Amino acid sequence: MKIEWRVVAVAAFAAAAGCTGKGNGAGAAEAIRNADIAFAKATAERGVEGWVSWFADSGVMVIPGRNVVGRPAIRELMAPELGDTTVALTWRPVSVEVSPGGNLGYTIGRWDRAPRPGAAPGATVRHGSYVTIWRKQGDGTWKVVLDIGNADPAK
Repeated sequence: MKIEWRVVAVAAFAAAAGCTGKGNGAGAAEAIRNADIAFAKATAERGVEGWVSWFADSGVMVIPGRNVVGRPAIRELMAPELGDTTVALTWRPVSVEVSPGGNLGYTIGRWDRAPRPGAAPGATVRHGSYVTIWRKQGDGTWKVVLDIGNADPAK
């Protein structure tokens, strides 16, 4: 599995911010893992609205060539991808780290984009990696403050 520099850079940033799986992390790590799983479920059920609902107001998606900031811009970016009913985007966290203060953490995981049953033959299956940085909100919920992903190289 090849991970592009963008994913490594985000993970390095989070590590430099003091994220660790130790100490304060057990409860927060479980909460972040559960949030990431709920984020995937909401997106599968509600498409772009499910996706956007998990972002903080000033959340950022890093894509090639630019950063997409805020829910309206993220909605506009993701609407075509998540509005395509012939494919499904799924993901799962494989690692969770938490800051010593317990209010910041990140997930690293794998995603898949595959045709749904009944889709036209020849639809492309893609796989990749992601890093999502989460911040605990004043009400105790976790929201995405930064999301970045990259596709595996074509074989």
